[in-house]
Amino acid sequence: MSDSNHGLDHLLARYREITPDLDPGAGFMPMLWERIEARRSFAWKLRLYARSLVSVVAAVCLAVTVFQFSPLGAVSNPIYQQTYLETLTNDNAPETLAYAGVVLAEPEQ
Repeated sequence: MSDSNHGLDHLLARYREITPDLDPGAGFMPMLWERIEARRSFAWKLRLYARSLVSVVAAVCLAVTVFQFSPLGAVSNPIYQQTYLETLTNDNAPETLAYAGVVLAEPEQ
């Protein structure tokens, strides 16, 4: 056991020699954040912008949905308050008169 403890002590002593102790000073946190920001890549920034865009789009969709079902969003035009069959029944367009048998008779010669 003592050989393994001695080897471990030697390893830890070597590690302390290689890695210096960092004394946090007044510029420790700003320097740390500068190093972190420098490591952030374009893909990370793109992912951040994509998350923001998805949040904005979800909020817009929610707002449009709420507006659609609110009384302010109700359309007061009567054509939008009829069913399709009622609209067709009330339609008297000239092209539908030919199907009803009401066509102008051409004078016979």
